[in-house]
Amino acid sequence: MSGTTTSGEQMSSIRVQAEGRSHTFDGSGPVRLGRDPRADVVLSGPTVSRQHAELQPTADGWQIVDSGSTHGVWLDGQRITQAPLTGTHTLYFGQSGEATPVLVVVEAAGARPIAPHPDVALTQELALTVVPGRSNNPGTMAPALLVRSRDLDRRFAPLAPVRIGREPGLEVVADDPVVSRQHALLEPRPDGWWLHDRSTTGTYIAGERVRSQRLDEPVTVLLGHPTAGFELEIVPMVAAEVASRAIAGRKRRRTLSIVGALVAALLLVGGGVVAGVMLVGGDDDPSDDRLTAAELDRAKAASVLLIAMDENDQPMHSGSGSVISSDGLILTNAHVGKPSAPGQGASEFGDPAYLLVALTQPEDDKPAEPTYRAEPIIADGFLDLAVLRINADAEGKEVDNDNLSLPEPLPIGSSQELRTGDEITALGYPGIGNPSAGAERPLTVTRGVVSTFQADPVIDTKRGFIDSDLRLGSGNSGGASINGRGELIGINTAVITAVSQDVGAITQGSALIRPIDLASEVLAIAKKGGDPDYVSPFADQVPAAPDAPEQARVTAAGWSLTGTDGCTGTSTLQSPQTMSVTPGQTVHAEFAVEGLPDGLPIGVTFVAPDGVTVLGQVQDTWKGGAERQCVSLPFTAESGQSGVNAVFVVGTDGDVAAENPLLFQ
Repeated sequence: MSGTTTSGEQMSSIRVQAEGRSHTFDGSGPVRLGRDPRADVVLSGPTVSRQHAELQPTADGWQIVDSGSTHGVWLDGQRITQAPLTGTHTLYFGQSGEATPVLVVVEAAGARPIAPHPDVALTQELALTVVPGRSNNPGTMAPALLVRSRDLDRRFAPLAPVRIGREPGLEVVADDPVVSRQHALLEPRPDGWWLHDRSTTGTYIAGERVRSQRLDEPVTVLLGHPTAGFELEIVPMVAAEVASRAIAGRKRRRTLSIVGALVAALLLVGGGVVAGVMLVGGDDDPSDDRLTAAELDRAKAASVLLIAMDENDQPMHSGSGSVISSDGLILTNAHVGKPSAPGQGASEFGDPAYLLVALTQPEDDKPAEPTYRAEPIIADGFLDLAVLRINADAEGKEVDNDNLSLPEPLPIGSSQELRTGDEITALGYPGIGNPSAGAERPLTVTRGVVSTFQADPVIDTKRGFIDSDLRLGSGNSGGASINGRGELIGINTAVITAVSQDVGAITQGSALIRPIDLASEVLAIAKKGGDPDYVSPFADQVPAAPDAPEQARVTAAGWSLTGTDGCTGTSTLQSPQTMSVTPGQTVHAEFAVEGLPDGLPIGVTFVAPDGVTVLGQVQDTWKGGAERQCVSLPFTAESGQSGVNAVFVVGTDGDVAAENPLLFQ
């Protein structure tokens, strides 16, 4: 049988850790794993087969062999039937989300054999965040590790890497849209724990993105965004005396910093210190702009889910909006309500036959309720603004606009009053990647601050966009951002996307919010009845986008699990790539791009295999230069999808440059 060795060979041992128990095998024969009670390692996972796999000794070490299981054996994100094993590996037995992790540690041949011992518990809960110093050869292994998140505290012995991500079954699960499914890795080494980034959205420490970094003291890590990411506190549990010295050192440095800051403040403020204290507002201070519960509830009630419907009453895409008048005016983005508006450029979305208006429910966990239909009465594609008017109930029956059952309209504020650092709150219904879900989404509320203001050369203003660290997703488009008084001060419009120069990936960045002051003319016309033929005053101020030169080339380079395959694959409509993809898993479309001039509009639309249903869209202008770049774009599969085609378009007319299909196995 393959995998056996002669009796004279010195075999390596293997340690198998699963379901809280450890087993050691000397290499005298194969090790059977599965649900069968007679297996050498019994696994109880719901998707584990009775005879799932075997660990087989070989002349070079060990190998894992799938025994024909139903849901497979997974290694490094790939389903395998046979693979060699050396060193330490984590294998997954069964279906993603319900897979059973199995840690295997292969000892080198000739190494001191591991003494056999009965099954014992793998981990021991520690009551403190520091442990006594080791007396036996300190420094030969990493300390224990504490990982704190908003949900729980976990402690890990330095036995195996700790995986962090959105995928269920990882050691640390960060259930947040900005987190990649397998986002980061904590690796124990002889010199301590190392943090390795494995994501497309980034891992950040003190605002700086890190690739790999040794962790020798407690550190706060943000996953997915430098200020608004998922927060983890990672604490290497060093010896107690070492931790005490480090804390004492930090206290001394902090005391010096505070003293220096106080001296500087006294020098700057002088006799104004007392006055400064007296000016701090109390409960009755009219300058107190803290958002009250009543103001937030009013904004939540005025937020609506908008579902664009075609002539056959099928959903096309979705977005968000705000009720701004009692007679049925709703403010949103042009790319939600009227994608064909001049100034919107190329879009895979056609204009909807009507928009279904779903009202927010009082209960936070209940989805919005489809109640009315609306149509656009004015749109400015250059400002990306549109105002809709309700004209029928959800079934299409005409309604009396003077007697609508609408929540209190959202009051209009002034974006000109905003300053950097001001807190703002965004409301909306993210989820454009799953339009078939319709109104099955509850309202989402996120908070952030004004980071800066982005200039818009088309409308010749330095306050073309409010740039914020708010966490927005597709489907938030058109929703409200409000100030501390609960007033509408901006329309959630876009997320900055850019081609990262180091990895060539289009990544999520800051949220862009169109200031409400720029909507004054559109709102005034809407209140007078609207103007479907309205032409934006900025139409003549748009600089011509560069044309794609003849030598420009975009090539579909297939799909990968990590987005780091370097555009080495291929996929065509005639011979599409296939991949085992489960609902909730993120895969990456890769394109080799060459010869595009900076400033050229580009976009990628994710289309279902039917060629009609749009599953998502990314738009940007090219900033990568004319040299060859490998661009990677993430796509998260949803339940019921059989595949996806990533269509890369260039230019203002949206010319298709490449199609990259993928069929799910």
